[in-house]
Amino acid sequence: MNKTRLDSLPALALFALIVQYGSLSSAAQHSGLSRSAVSKQLSALEAKLGVRLLQRSTRSITLTEAGKQILAEARRILDALESVKTLSEDLQGEVCGHLKVSCSTGIGRVHVVPLLKQFRVCYPKVNVQLLLEDRRVDLIDEQIDVAIRVGHLPDSSLIALRLGEMTWVVCASPDYLRINGTPKTPTDLLQHDCLYYSNNQNSFKTWLFMGPNGEESISINGSLSLNDSTALAQAAEEGQGIVWIDKNSLGDALEKGRLVPVLEDYSLSPGYPIYALYPARRHLSQKTRMFVNFLSERFSPRMHYQ
Repeated sequence: MNKTRLDSLPALALFALIVQYGSLSSAAQHSGLSRSAVSKQLSALEAKLGVRLLQRSTRSITLTEAGKQILAEARRILDALESVKTLSEDLQGEVCGHLKVSCSTGIGRVHVVPLLKQFRVCYPKVNVQLLLEDRRVDLIDEQIDVAIRVGHLPDSSLIALRLGEMTWVVCASPDYLRINGTPKTPTDLLQHDCLYYSNNQNSFKTWLFMGPNGEESISINGSLSLNDSTALAQAAEEGQGIVWIDKNSLGDALEKGRLVPVLEDYSLSPGYPIYALYPARRHLSQKTRMFVNFLSERFSPRMHYQ
């Protein structure tokens, strides 16, 4: 391979980054270059190849036909460079490097944060960045090594490892029940202030029960919603209402009597599965492999109510 071809490799990888992140500015941010340097390298690559790769405006970039064809090769180069980086870490003979993990806030606080202490003792040269956020992240675009997600997954190229399952309970504080009464049937919930989970995408206001009369779906009333299960549990302990929640988010509140289960004669809808997701790559880094194995071994035992 001659020098001219070698010189084109970083520029091709940079071109793939521009398309991946949607702008020259974002590509500059993720590559550690200035925007002008990114623009200069792109222009030099287009001049060398003799074709325009992108149509650029002040608001957007669009692939040309030539750009679409060359992008596939550029992405292969970017993947190869990522594999080389991963191999270089692994060849050092110990598990090391930067591990970026995404997780929902509630699951992260209750299950992942306590496990990180143990993981870091086992692998002290891995720097863990844990992002707690209640949204779906794009693992590839956001360079996430592992995402922990709740719910049934759409088909994708990601590898999914099932870690456990949420287990529901409907409960309230003794003080709330003393003042407001204890519901005997799901319909009684319509007379109560119910706390529920809500974020920008979903509001969990329909509670499903199975009882002697079959399935009952209740659209609850509530003046308080939160997007964090830990905060929901706290609000319930403070007597602010009745909550439908994952038992694993409650700590020892049920055992210590700070919260009391209600409607125990009814079965609740099945809990959501919890998965660890990671990209399907030809060479999975040691740090990612060890973290996923660690979760597989130690996540479920923390879920006391399975």
